[in-house]
Amino acid sequence: MYLTGSFFLLASPVPLLAWMMFASGGVTDAVDSTLRWMGLWLLYWLPLGIFWSSWKRGKWSRFFLGFVISLPLYFIALDAVYPAFGGNFQPMLDGRWKIYLSATPQFYIPAFLRFLFSSRRTGVWIMRISMCLFAAGVVFPIGVAVASAYTWPKTSDRRLAIEGAHIVDASAKRILDGQTVYIQDGRIIEIGNSSLHPDWPRLNAGGYLVPGLIDVHTHLQSPVEVRPGFKFGYMLRSLISGYAPQRRAYLENGVTTIRDLGGPAVNVFRMRREIQAKKMLGPRLLAAGRLVTSPHGHPVSTIWTPSVSRSSAILASDQTAMLEGLDRNFSDGPPDVVKFVHGTIGRAHEELSADLMGAGIRWAKAHGLTSVVHAETPLEFEDAIRAGADGVEHAAYLGSVPPELAALVSEKRPFIDPTFGEYESDLILQRTPEEEREASLERSYQSVRILRQSGARIVMGTDAPMVDYGSGLHDEMAHFLRAGFEPWQILAIATKENAAYIGKSAELGQVAAGLRADLVLVEKNPLEDLETLRKPVWTMLDGQIIAHQ
Repeated sequence: MYLTGSFFLLASPVPLLAWMMFASGGVTDAVDSTLRWMGLWLLYWLPLGIFWSSWKRGKWSRFFLGFVISLPLYFIALDAVYPAFGGNFQPMLDGRWKIYLSATPQFYIPAFLRFLFSSRRTGVWIMRISMCLFAAGVVFPIGVAVASAYTWPKTSDRRLAIEGAHIVDASAKRILDGQTVYIQDGRIIEIGNSSLHPDWPRLNAGGYLVPGLIDVHTHLQSPVEVRPGFKFGYMLRSLISGYAPQRRAYLENGVTTIRDLGGPAVNVFRMRREIQAKKMLGPRLLAAGRLVTSPHGHPVSTIWTPSVSRSSAILASDQTAMLEGLDRNFSDGPPDVVKFVHGTIGRAHEELSADLMGAGIRWAKAHGLTSVVHAETPLEFEDAIRAGADGVEHAAYLGSVPPELAALVSEKRPFIDPTFGEYESDLILQRTPEEEREASLERSYQSVRILRQSGARIVMGTDAPMVDYGSGLHDEMAHFLRAGFEPWQILAIATKENAAYIGKSAELGQVAAGLRADLVLVEKNPLEDLETLRKPVWTMLDGQIIAHQ
């Protein structure tokens, strides 16, 4: 009865687990995680049950000897099960085995109690409860998916005139008053006086109208945000609803366009298609699909699980492998950008070589794609810029800007994204003392100021989930303020400059005729108070208001 009951008890969460893994990685991950989870029963519960059932020399000797036997089974089982939860089991890293070992009583005692109460009557009830949990795991995710659905609101208006708004032109440091914005089929077709098109539906805005904000560096497909930490409900809603909480957070914070720089490729390309077709509501999505890294580089050897790495990375062991991976990614997408990981965050064992990166950047240019490089040191930045990368990410990690790098930036004028907030999160994760953390950030601000003075085109991304989705872009703006940028410069970067970086200047980044009607209305003048951007009156995407206070 113990073995049967324990099997049903352990099997009860399998449907929910399979749902989540299917949503994040497809059929392969769902099957893989289910088999690993059931391995817990096979490798831990089953051997212990056989021992307990066969040992007849008393309960206490059975308990203590069983505990000794459970220790190797415990480590074997965790090694099999951890990937099902998106983790890597590395007990010998940084002395973690002590932590795992200290948890063995909590792991062992419930199993032993389950054996003690495995009489026919209690065993039957345990099986009944387990079957109910199993059924709930089948039905509950459907309810969560329906409740978390985030879809376009119904509308019949193809035309709209927005009047009474102060139109913000950040790059020119000016406010345009007395003008009406005319929108048709998702585009601004004209900006003029209110007498034009008198029969069009009117919207009296009465606030400040700015272009939709753009985040040039995100990773949309994460069910966990680093700063708030793990939350089971958030993870469940994210995985089952196609990352609806993340999509909602962007639009409610006035971010109408994002660029995903690495994650499960097939899934992000599907999400991009569904957002474009208005089957799914979310910010305008550009995607890299699979990023290019070395076989033992970041993030495949640092933070990604094997299953995520398989679906999200091109392992450039040599040029042939890299080009074949790029061709496959292009066929599956195509991508909007190609990302290369040249830095290691100090923890990866291998860096993508400058030669391979250069060959990949040439491939990107030949296919009309933007190329961006993850780098952290001055030498890595120089490698990326010399190779012809359009942009380089993570300038906040630069402790200084050597004259050679400044001269190269002056010659090439690349886009450079600091990701201050991501760097701050990394320092917090490393438990850097606050005083030292502030000093490191100040050095980052100084480096970015030097890069800008040298001719770099500074842009703005967050690297969410290292910071919060949506609101993280406003936090990044606050970092730019601390770095000495003026509010008008920061807003221009988050709109017009970011649009140029993602190759969408003809579509996005300004309130101007001919561009997409991705607009945000705020109460106060953002050229004087950037904090007003945190609470939009409403957010408009493709000429339709999809979020409001």
